[in-house]
Formats: sequence, C-alpha cells, structure tokens
Amino acid sequence: MPAYSYLIDRLKGNVAFLRDYASLLSGSAGRLVLSLAYFVSVANGLTVADFGLFATASATGIVLSRIAGFGFVSPLYRTATRRPRLIGAYTAGFLAALVASLPLVAIAATGFFLVFFDGEMGPAAFVAVVVAEVLCWRLLEVVVIVANGMGRFFVGAVIVIAGSAVRALAALLFVGLGDGTLLTWSLFYLGANALAMLGAVALCYPRRRLRWTPHLYLARLRDSLSVAGAEIVFYLQSELDKLLVLSIGGPQTAGIYAILMRLVDLTALPVRSFNTMLVQKLMR
Repeated sequence: MPAYSYLIDRLKGNVAFLRDYASLLSGSAGRLVLSLAYFVSVANGLTVADFGLFATASATGIVLSRIAGFGFVSPLYRTATRRPRLIGAYTAGFLAALVASLPLVAIAATGFFLVFFDGEMGPAAFVAVVVAEVLCWRLLEVVVIVANGMGRFFVGAVIVIAGSAVRALAALLFVGLGDGTLLTWSLFYLGANALAMLGAVALCYPRRRLRWTPHLYLARLRDSLSVAGAEIVFYLQSELDKLLVLSIGGPQTAGIYAILMRLVDLTALPVRSFNTMLVQKLMR
C-alpha cells in the first residue's frame, strides 16, 4: 500500500509538472506566433532598411533592460516562489532599484546610439523603442515572472499572449493608418507596449501593500548585482550579432537578418520554457 501511494503521488506530481510546462510553452508559442505576425506587418509597412534599424534598436533596448533594476527582479522572483507574503516589500525595492538605474541606462543608451545608430536613425525614434523595451515590456515581464514564481503559469501565459496581441494590433494599425516612417512606427510601438504593461500590472500583479524594508534589500544586493552582470553579458552576446550586422552590412542587410532570426527563434521555445520550470524547482 505505501508503495502504491508513492507511485500515485509521483504520477500526480508529473501530471502537474507537465500541465505547468504546457502552460508556459503555450504562452511562448502564442507570443512567437503573434510576434511573427507583427514583424511581418511592420516589415510590410516599413522599408527593409528601416525595419533593420527598428529590430536592432529593439535588441539594444533588450540589453539595456537588463541594467534596469540592477538585477533586483531575481530576489523578487525568489520571494514570489518561496515567500509570497513579502512580495510587497520586494516590489518596493525593485521599483527603487529601477529608478536608481535609469541614469545609467540613459548613459549606456547614448553610447549605443552614438556608436551604432547616429546618422542612420533619428534620436526620437531610438528613444521611443528603447523606452518601450526598458520601461514597458520589461515591467510586463516582471509581472509574468512573479506570476510564474507563484505557480500561476496560465496567468503568465495569458499575459504574454495578450501583450504580443496588443503589439500585433498596433502593427496592423500602423500598416493601415501610419505614414510608413520609422518615427511613427516607434511611437505606435511605444504606445502598444505601454498599454500592455499597464493592463498586466493593473489586472494581474498580486495585490500587496508596498513596504520599504532596506535591510532586506542590502542582504540581496550582491546577488542582484551578480544577476544583473550575468544577464547583461548574456543578452549582449545574444544581441551583438544584430549590432554587428548593422554596423558592417548596413540597415538593409540588418533588416533581412532580423526577419530570418524570427524563424530561428522557433527552435528555442521548448528549452526556454523548461528552463523556467527547472529554475523554480531548484529555488524551492
């Protein structure tokens, strides 16, 4: 009887694991399909060169978003996984770290612009894309991360799909109503990401009272900075190819390369989803 009960418990655990993995995978797949739809729409609304500039600026924003918050999303995720009652305290710490990191993000963004984009892309369009990635989509990702930490994988998947759907809708509106310029699309993109982020925070973030607790943050400071450094290096080497293609081959080649890379992303879906499950299991 004990052996039978043990097998039943293991089977239930595996079924729950597979259910959670399927939820994560569906969210990633839904996001990728919708992302492909909006990339195709934008590619038809912009010239190939402008599309290459947009895709490369977006990749730059992704790298810069890892500076934002100084890696404090890591202890926030651990708290959501192990001690959800402290989410309010760690959310306050994350917001403070985010505000403190913005000057550094601005300096780094200026450096990227001067080295890779000056003379190719207007500063207003570049700033709009970077703000969309750093302040809007990254905060939406934080909502998803906290939801996954709490085991609410279906909610996290819905947020990802809904956010991608808003961006796809913005792309369709741009194709139908826009003037075909990179600046106009950048503003559409910023508005879509801001709307998706505000909806995710308002509807899906756990309702907790923010509490300023400095001693908790100091204890996690070293780990947070280590995570931030590792993420910056990881995403820089992941996105460096787009910057190199832009600087060597020009905007036209960068646009073709960005379209092809959307298809390559399909192969990473199962691994990325399983990695989230593995990290949460280790933290628990």
